[in-house]
Amino acid sequence: MAISEGTKSYLFGCHQFILHPLWVLFAWRLEYKKWPKWWEFICIFLHDIGVCGRQYLSSDQQKKGHWYKGAYYSFYLVWYLGGKRRSYLAHRALKLVAGHCPGESGYTKSRLYKVDKRSFLIAPMWWLWLNHKIEKFPLWNSGPRGWQKTIRDSLDDEEDKGIHELYLLNRS
Repeated sequence: MAISEGTKSYLFGCHQFILHPLWVLFAWRLEYKKWPKWWEFICIFLHDIGVCGRQYLSSDQQKKGHWYKGAYYSFYLVWYLGGKRRSYLAHRALKLVAGHCPGESGYTKSRLYKVDKRSFLIAPMWWLWLNHKIEKFPLWNSGPRGWQKTIRDSLDDEEDKGIHELYLLNRS
């Protein structure tokens, strides 16, 4: 049985379960001038877990909805660890993760939305080239610099589309 595109991405590619959250964490620090709270930290590390098991590059339908598992796991982990404020914090965690994909989830944009995009601007070029080779992004015909330009332009644009929307709109 072949490994799914999403699982490959989560293990070795652009959603890699340690490196991508680290770039998001650094982008958070640059954007908000402080480190995330403990429950936001959990959300950052779980937000893309939903790509696992999905053919997210070759199927538009499987690309959508990846936010759900991250929101679900973040909700329950924060609820478990939240003490007296567990319900309040767990709901905030769910909204933070769901809001990183507002077009798919129906939630409003969260603080995770912009830093998730910015993470590709601060990630080292060797990592972006590795993503390009592993995942064979059709969008990246011009390489990682082209992807960074697309993201940078999107952050400056009033429409400000999410990463997954940009991928779907800019496939070659």
